[in-house]
Amino acid sequence: MAEDQLIPGQPLRNGVDLIADKKTGALIVIGTSAKLEKISSGGVALSSCSYTPEMLSELAKMDGAIIVDSNVNNILKANVHLNPSDHILTSQTGTRHRTAERVSVETELSVVAVSEESSTIKVFNGSSVYELEESSIIYGRVNESLQSVDRTRRRFDDAVLELGELEIENTLTNQQVLEVIQRGELLGRLSQQVRKEASDLGEDSGLVMIQIDSLESGVRNTLDLVLKDHLPKKRFRNIKKAVDEIANLTYEELNTIQHLGSVLFMEPLDEVSVSKGYRVLGRLPGLPDNLHDSLIQKFTTLPNLLNASTEKLFEVDGIGRSRAQQLREYFDTLLKNVGFSYINGH
Repeated sequence: MAEDQLIPGQPLRNGVDLIADKKTGALIVIGTSAKLEKISSGGVALSSCSYTPEMLSELAKMDGAIIVDSNVNNILKANVHLNPSDHILTSQTGTRHRTAERVSVETELSVVAVSEESSTIKVFNGSSVYELEESSIIYGRVNESLQSVDRTRRRFDDAVLELGELEIENTLTNQQVLEVIQRGELLGRLSQQVRKEASDLGEDSGLVMIQIDSLESGVRNTLDLVLKDHLPKKRFRNIKKAVDEIANLTYEELNTIQHLGSVLFMEPLDEVSVSKGYRVLGRLPGLPDNLHDSLIQKFTTLPNLLNASTEKLFEVDGIGRSRAQQLREYFDTLLKNVGFSYINGH
């Protein structure tokens, strides 16, 4: 049985939900095999009976098991009596659930058991079993997780804002850079967790996915630029190795700034981390990436870049006078916004 056949909105899920709502109970086998035939007796063979949730619900009013094909396109039999081996150990208590587990173990087919009394729905795959959750419960958990992602995004944005101001002042420490990296990575991991939880909502997951996309927007790009700006060049020739190292950290390791600093060779924590300027240049619309590299190759650090005259900027290959003036005005605006002003020569 495909895992997605029992997510909300799918025909099989709709059928077992109908049975649970009506409290009729059911035992449904997904697929057929020689082993199943061997332990089956009685029942009504159904010819050309297309599967529908309503038909499944009606047939559940009969006492025996229902057998549907593996793709849940057709209902093959109803009112089937199943006789699995009593020697198969089972952790279940009710007769229907004990039978369901034993049938699944013996036939290697998936079996769904719907409780008549409690309306709980259990899925048996061999010796493993799990209980289906109601959509409302899944929604509640997803909404709680979304709130956690939202809080983490706001903390990330606050850290990035502070980073931007301190970069220009050239008073940014390794610890403050690491906090941005830490929060961005946590945000990504939480978002992946919510995506996985939301997938259990099936076709109703669309709105949640849109919210996650919005909360994640721009985070990966910002993190990559922060890494390019602050990773020690002698240790990391490109950011891919660092991204992989961060992704392999446990939550405990990621939550320990000292450990993260050790992994990224950004120690001591209170040492000033001088930006190269990639993120600042990335915020200027229309400036090609190859010019980012040319500017940083010439000026090496953000402080040098911010204090470069128009003439010095013009000396960079690919930078015309108009572009040099545009850059100088952009840098002046940045310096002015943090209380500095450009003095030496235009």
